Amino acid sequence: MNFIHVIIADSSLISREGLKSILNNEIDMEVVGQADCTNDLIQKAHSTPHNVIVIDYLSPTFDIKDIRSIRAMLPETRFVSIVEFPQKVMIQEALKLGVGAHLLKDCSYDEIVDSVRSVMKNEQFFCGKVLDVLNDGNGKSGEISCDPIQLSIREVEIIQKIAEGYTNKQIADTFFISTHTVMTHRKNIMNKLGVNNTAGLVVYAIKEQLISPNHFLFNA
Repeated sequence: MNFIHVIIADSSLISREGLKSILNNEIDMEVVGQADCTNDLIQKAHSTPHNVIVIDYLSPTFDIKDIRSIRAMLPETRFVSIVEFPQKVMIQEALKLGVGAHLLKDCSYDEIVDSVRSVMKNEQFFCGKVLDVLNDGNGKSGEISCDPIQLSIREVEIIQKIAEGYTNKQIADTFFISTHTVMTHRKNIMNKLGVNNTAGLVVYAIKEQLISPNHFLFNA
């Protein structure tokens, strides 16, 4: 089994230990280091073999620029940000700097572990609350979705399953992820495509030839 080696960067001991407990509980993950400030993180990133850094760039002893600094030195490092109450502009900046997944600290267990696995597959992952921040709560895409965000392979697969009539539970069972994660992916996909219902996803799937219109004829 290929372990995902994680460094946790947060000024709060409680937050670090909580994340450590969650991630170490997964059979494919291991927390290999913790950092409580920028200098500590840079030192551990260089000295400790790792795949992912989970960082709260809003905590007092860190800065969002730490992401850029480490990626400049270690471009293979993936980043998951888990923060409290970020402004939309901060989330957008984090994504531009190379964060692959962005969550809030009150997100669920499933979202945390699925976000780490997603970045290891070069997939982006946003919790539903972060998407609400990006959308300003009105369902309109922010500038972050205009250019840098593309549909990942997993998102295309989920669109296909939705268009084929699979339920969230069936999709979750197919890809060995949680139902909650399917719902998060679904919301993210709809945000990217600018649609607000399943019919819009089906139309997109047919237009992009992800499924054949004959699927509906034969099912009927």
